[in-house]
Amino acid sequence: MIWESSYWKEPLIKAADWLRRVRFRENTREVTFVRIEKEIFVGFYAIRKLLDTVTVADSTKKQTYELVWYPNIRSVDMLNWHRLEELYNMKRERKETRDIRFICNLFIHSFVFVVSGDDRLEGVYVTSDMTKNKKVYFVPLGHILAIFRLVGRDYASHGSFKRNLENGELEASAW
Repeated sequence: MIWESSYWKEPLIKAADWLRRVRFRENTREVTFVRIEKEIFVGFYAIRKLLDTVTVADSTKKQTYELVWYPNIRSVDMLNWHRLEELYNMKRERKETRDIRFICNLFIHSFVFVVSGDDRLEGVYVTSDMTKNKKVYFVPLGHILAIFRLVGRDYASHGSFKRNLENGELEASAW
């Protein structure tokens, strides 16, 4: 259980700052792409852990973002996961609204993770192991930065606990 959340939140702000500054060049090294994936993966893991605490306000937990997605047209596996144009109909853009927890799980369980951008990071095509043969999402960098900063700066000042009489579980609320 996380009680002192600053150790989890401060790295989110640093990761957002670094991701915003990433630039691609002709000779961009693979270590840069690895760091992008690690910063995003670890960041969303930390956020998901924080969502289960009273250190983040309920309003933050309920925040939603519109995501673009593309339908699957061919089976995705370990050998072809990076071939987006062959696997998904990139001409049939769809949209749906999802909350932060969904986006966290999408990255934590990612099977497809492909960065997008010519000279700078613009976003990530991502889908989980469970949805890889249904759709791939595009999560713009702006959404990733906004979520990292929102959670990274959210220090709820009040919290309450209540026992659910039906199932005995403790329910927490923060604001």
